[in-house]
Amino acid sequence: MTVSNKSIEDKLDRVFTEKFGCSADKVEMMREHRFLSSEIGFSAANLLELFIEVEKEFGIIFSKDEILSTQFDDYTELVEGINKKLGGE
Repeated sequence: MTVSNKSIEDKLDRVFTEKFGCSADKVEMMREHRFLSSEIGFSAANLLELFIEVEKEFGIIFSKDEILSTQFDDYTELVEGINKKLGGE
C-alpha cells in the first residue's frame, strides 16, 4: 500500500507542531529552508530527535545506508525518504 506525499506531509507537519512546538508559519518556512539553517534554527540534537520521531510516527526504520543518503534536514527529501520506506516511488 502506497501512501501519498500529502498524507506524509500532514503527519510530518503534526510532528513539527506537536513534538517541537513549531507554529504553522515555521512549518511553512521549513519547506523552503534546511532545518539546520539560521532561518529555522534546529540543532543537531533536534535533528536526531526528529529522526527518532519520524521512525516512531511512520513505523519505519532507516538503515545506515538510507541515513547516509537522505538529507534529514530538508523537508522535501525527508518526505521522499519516508515515501520510499513506505513503498512509494
